[in-house]
Amino acid sequence: QMNKERTRRRLLQAILKTIHRQGHSALTTGRVAQLAGVAQPTFYVHFRSMDQALEEVAESVVQELGPSFDAKIAAQTDRPADLLQEAVLRCIRALLRDRKVAEVFLCNRRDQTSALGTRWVSLTASLREGMKEILTQVRPGIAPEEAALHAELLVGVVFSLAEAHLDGRLPDIDRATSVACRAMVASLGTTSSVADAA
Repeated sequence: QMNKERTRRRLLQAILKTIHRQGHSALTTGRVAQLAGVAQPTFYVHFRSMDQALEEVAESVVQELGPSFDAKIAAQTDRPADLLQEAVLRCIRALLRDRKVAEVFLCNRRDQTSALGTRWVSLTASLREGMKEILTQVRPGIAPEEAALHAELLVGVVFSLAEAHLDGRLPDIDRATSVACRAMVASLGTTSSVADAA
């Protein structure tokens, strides 16, 4: 049973590696099996189809990233920028934990034609909702449309900073996150002032 589970994990990793190196179009059961070091018929011992295998790859990434994308922040602080920074950094670090997973996720997160993309679209939606929750902690009484706008911006910050770090353009992810979160808090203050003045 342990050998069977190990083989299944190798096949799932081989799918990720293939997508990472060559893209979806290169996915074949033969290529995946070869990369995993097993015979092609072994693929079908573990999966009915490539779609089922892709769903499992997507689910494993969701399991890995999901808890880090949860918006519940335990830290109690009077500084809103610290609260946002903790949430954003946690998401970025979760993405960066495995370079291959991060790159495949970032390249396929909007693809609604594959099992990977559809699962990851929902993971991104969950991240967006979590960021809205944090924004209501930072600015109680924030208007829903402002919370939605700023949550979208925070999701963009998470993905952009992770991508820039992976590309080597942004070595100090902590500093970049701090700058982005301070700007976000300043923007929240500005929108509140404008709304109050109106």
